Amino acid sequence: MNPKTEEDRKQYHWYQNAQNMFWKSPIWEVDLGYDQEWNEALLEEIYDIGRNITLGIDATPSNSIWDYADKYPHLKEIKDKIIDVVTMTITKEIPEIRMLNIKGCEHFMGWINVREPGESLEVHGHTESAIAATYYVKAKEGCGDIVLYDTAGAIDFENNRTTGSPYVRERRFKPVEGRLIFFPNYILHGVDPNKSNDLRISLTTDIRKVVDPNASNTVILKTWAGRMAKIKEWKPDV
Repeated sequence: MNPKTEEDRKQYHWYQNAQNMFWKSPIWEVDLGYDQEWNEALLEEIYDIGRNITLGIDATPSNSIWDYADKYPHLKEIKDKIIDVVTMTITKEIPEIRMLNIKGCEHFMGWINVREPGESLEVHGHTESAIAATYYVKAKEGCGDIVLYDTAGAIDFENNRTTGSPYVRERRFKPVEGRLIFFPNYILHGVDPNKSNDLRISLTTDIRKVVDPNASNTVILKTWAGRMAKIKEWKPDV
């Protein structure tokens, strides 16, 4: 509406005041500044952890990859960086969440996601966490966007995907090596099929208020150990 008369302006002012926006969902993306060489060194450490678990060298593997941080310098560095970035960002923008102690390792559950060409990740949520975060270690062009879904039920306006309307059911974010994306736990998300000829590798973290030792995803590190151990053996199709 383009108000031209005084009456139009009064009506337009009423329309403006009639709208209230609530329940916005924050989604943060931060480039952490790590290059390919640094990420490859991190991959070497991830491979070593997976190899030790697979071969039984690590007889009692941990449930969280962060429990190995003190033994691996790059893993320790990225852990500390993620904690600092998430803490500073959230406490600045959402002061009410300051009571959530995310500094303690007991509130920091992490694992590795490895997707081969053609693989995707079905829509899911991290209901046991407060914040879900993902750092992209290896993400080649076309390896699969992360897709975030509006759990409140978005309005399906005509052509909303091409006009950039905020009223959409889903948003796609391109994975970039060295980038961290994080968002509240209630946002459902999945990953598009990996259409590259290489592995898509990300480091996923749940930041929790409490830790349930019986939670379903506390065994994820063991589940992914086999793939972690094969990272160096992977030969992309050319």
